[in-house]
Parts: sequence; structure tokens; C-alpha cells
Amino acid sequence: MAKKLDAERIEQARQKGEKTNSRREEQKREIQNTIAKNRSGQRKGRVIMPEKKIYAYQDAPKVRVAAYCRVSTAEEAQVGSFEMQVQHFQSVIDNNPNYELVKIYTDEGISGTSVGKRKGFQEMIEDACAGKIDLILTKSISRFGRNIVDILTTLRTLSDLNPPVAVNFESEGINTSDGKNKLVLSILSALAELESQQKSIAIKEGIRYRMQEGLYKFSVKNTIGYYRDYSGRVKIEPAEAEIVRYIFDSFTEGASPREIADSLTEQGIRSPKGMDYWRQATIRNILRNEKYCGDVLYQKSYSKDYLTHKSVKNRDVLPQWYWENDHPAIIKREQWNRAQELLDAGNWRKSSKPLEAMKKKFTVAKVKSGVLRGYFLLDMMWSKEERDQFIQIINSINELDEGQEERNE
Repeated sequence: MAKKLDAERIEQARQKGEKTNSRREEQKREIQNTIAKNRSGQRKGRVIMPEKKIYAYQDAPKVRVAAYCRVSTAEEAQVGSFEMQVQHFQSVIDNNPNYELVKIYTDEGISGTSVGKRKGFQEMIEDACAGKIDLILTKSISRFGRNIVDILTTLRTLSDLNPPVAVNFESEGINTSDGKNKLVLSILSALAELESQQKSIAIKEGIRYRMQEGLYKFSVKNTIGYYRDYSGRVKIEPAEAEIVRYIFDSFTEGASPREIADSLTEQGIRSPKGMDYWRQATIRNILRNEKYCGDVLYQKSYSKDYLTHKSVKNRDVLPQWYWENDHPAIIKREQWNRAQELLDAGNWRKSSKPLEAMKKKFTVAKVKSGVLRGYFLLDMMWSKEERDQFIQIINSINELDEGQEERNE
């Protein structure tokens, strides 16, 4: 049989609910009566408009304007885009009598996924925080950044200033001084980051495809002994190749990496990065580098995060591709293999006699990048005979290269 109801308790609760409903109806009638009195003029009120605008640029006689321009790579295809951005904003500011140019801040060849490496962007925000800027102009949200956290954090920083600094995104037609744009900005910032992520994935897939087919052009920027010619082919740099041979010869004859590094430092020979001293680790890296026997191992490292672009060693995470006889060798394969055996054993001892100095030859460096790529840096102390001898050597090398190209064709 069902349990008997507590009638008294239930009725008290029902009466309480009815009182709540009656109070709500009373509040509605009070609001309606107040609005009716306002409309009929029974209640008097007036609006006091602010004398100053929130954003300084909205009513200042002269607006201090900055512009920000950025492209993600330093490739020739992007040079035109970058220069057009700069010229466009220069024209916009010059042609507006209310605008006063502070500076056009630029980051050329820098990714927008992180603020850390964008020196121009950092300088602009510092100047805005110092009260030097009223308004920032930029082409689009993707130029301003491609990291939603960085974009929104920066915009919040600018809006919290006193007075706040507005940002005008030209392509989207959005100005941050309008509070209604906050949601749109969040969505578009997320889309800019997503686009960057998709582009990063597509680029990586393209690079890995070229690695798989042995077509990828690895960098020789800090690889002593090699350079790329005007057509992108890997060539041996004769003067630097002498240093590589000296390192391998010394090591396979019993010298330790430390002794080789000290010897090169004492001889006044600069390191691959142009330093006055050599490190033991640099010698080890050269001895381990398969490129010196003409081979190439692709994907030794990889970019773990598309936002930071931080490169980490590939420790059995992604596939690698090893291609033999990819380019001209500086070291014979037998000697390179012998060097690997010695490195693996790691039981070399300090030599009883100092290493011989490198034989004095033409130590001429070839410019590897920039406008003067392909030119040689000559020693101004050479005699006329030495200069003539060097030109003969270069001519003979060029003749050999041309003959090789004709045979390949």
C-alpha cells in the first residue's frame, strides 16, 4: 500500500510557490508603469554625453599612426608582397592630413606563429605601451599573427592601455575600437592559426616526398667544404675541403678531436660558423657527417611544433632516407668508414707529438650566399704571380665542370 502523503507540508509549499509567482507579476507591472511614466513625461531625465572618446585616435587633431608589415619567407616571390605592403601604408598615412607617421614596423621572412622572433612587432608593442602610438594599421589578421593566443593577448594588452590603442585590420574591415568585433576577431584569429597549421603540414609532406625521391636540396650553409652554385648544385669549395681532409687525416692517424680542434685554433683557421676557436663537438660532427663521403641522410631532425618551429633530433620517430653518391665526395669512403669505427670505439689517447700544421696553399673562401654568391675572397697580400696562378686554377676547374656537363647531356 502506498505511503500516506504529508498534506500539510505539500500545501504550505504550494502556497509559497503562488506567492513567488505573484511577486514576479508585481515586478512586471512596476516596470511597465515606470516606462509608461517616462513616455508620458511624468518622470524627467537627461543624457550626459562624454566629452572625451575612449580611443585617442577618435577625436585627436593629429593621430599618431603606426603600420605593421610582415611576410613569412624571404623568397623572391614574397619580396614584391612585402614591398607593396610598406608602400601602401606609407601612402595611406601620407595622404591623410589627420595622420602623423610614427613608424612602419616590419618583419621580413619571419613566421607569424610566434612573437619571439618578430623584432619589429615587439618594438611596435613596446612603443604602444610607452604611449607613442594611437592607432596601428595592418593588412590582415594573418599579417598581425598566426597564433590565436598571441593575437588575442596582444590585442588585450593594447586595449588595456590608457588611452587604449586600436588596431585596424584592412582586409577584414575590422577595427578593435568597436567592441562588437571581439567575437569575429577570435574566430578569424583561430582560422589564421588553422591555415598556418595546414600550410605547415602541406610543406612538410612536400619536403618528405622530395627526400624519398632523393630530390631535396639540403642546406650547406654551415657545412664547411661545400657550397651551392647558381643552379643549386652542390660543389666542393677547394680551400675549405683542405680543412676537412686535414681533420680526417689527423683523426685516422691517431689524433683526438680535442687535439684537432686545438691545432686548428692555434693555426688561426676559422670554424664553419666563422669563430676564432674550434670546439671538440664541431670536429666530431664533421667526422660523423656522411656528406663528406658523398652520401646524404635526410630527416636527421624535424620540427615538432608548427608554432615554435623548434627543431629536434629524429630519434626513431619519423622515417629517414639515405642516398649514396648524391654529390661529389671530399673524403674517400674507406677513410670515412675508418673514422666511424674509431668514433664508435672512442678509445683514442693523447698523441705524444703535436699535429703538423696544414700545408700552406691557396686558402681562398668562396661566397656561398647573398648578392656576391659565387665570387672568391682573395688575399690582398698576394703577388701578381700568385694571383695569376690562382686564376689559372679556377679556369681549369671551370673547364672540368663544363666538360662534365657536356658528357651528362
